[in-house]
Amino acid sequence: MWEFSIMLQSCHSNIAKFLYNGIKKNVEEVDGVITSFEQNDTIHIVVACREEEKTRLFFYVKSFITEAICSFFKTTFLKNNLKINLKNKISIVAFERALEYFDRETDRYLVEKNLVFNKNINLESFFEFKIKVLKNKWLELTKIANENSSYLLTDDTFYELLKFLIENIEISYDTINIILNTDGYTMLDENFKCIENFKECGDGVWLIENIIALSPRKINVYSDSETDEICLINNIFANRTNILPKESVKIVDKIF
Repeated sequence: MWEFSIMLQSCHSNIAKFLYNGIKKNVEEVDGVITSFEQNDTIHIVVACREEEKTRLFFYVKSFITEAICSFFKTTFLKNNLKINLKNKISIVAFERALEYFDRETDRYLVEKNLVFNKNINLESFFEFKIKVLKNKWLELTKIANENSSYLLTDDTFYELLKFLIENIEISYDTINIILNTDGYTMLDENFKCIENFKECGDGVWLIENIIALSPRKINVYSDSETDEICLINNIFANRTNILPKESVKIVDKIF
């Protein structure tokens, strides 16, 4: 029987929940077991399976650990180290999200190449001591941003920098349809259906966070007014965005 334990501080319960729920599905595929418990301010997630299934299961475990570090850890790192005063919440969220996903493939590579078949891993220690090169990479990124923060106060310069970051984020979705309603934004796939693992609707901050995370190839925005969020999307996604009258949603709906 192969056993592997993931440990992290209790204050990171959101990361523990992400790891447990994600890995659980893959553990069940190999008829393994997974459990979670808290002891001395430390959360333990323990997975186990037959020896012949360990390579397959560790592949999934590695994927979720990598995602946790490249998403949750990087988000926290950026919030703690960025010293930029942008003019509104939407701009701040857009900038942080773009930096989070910028050069994601290199981030993932640096994490994965250092993950090995040990019996356990402490995520905080792994981040602090085993992948210092990744931490230094993020530190350099925030240093450059902080040193040039004064240039981000004008819209033109801010949009240009965001466009550069966006263009260097891997496209992970084909077409997104955004509809502006009286109660907020609805974000749907190319067939006007809900997107798996994403809420269907939310406010402007939610929209910006998720549209950058998905980095779609094409964005259709159905709206009769130009809000700050729509203006931002139209600027930073440039040639990928189509602004259409809201009434055309009904026309498109009839096709499907």
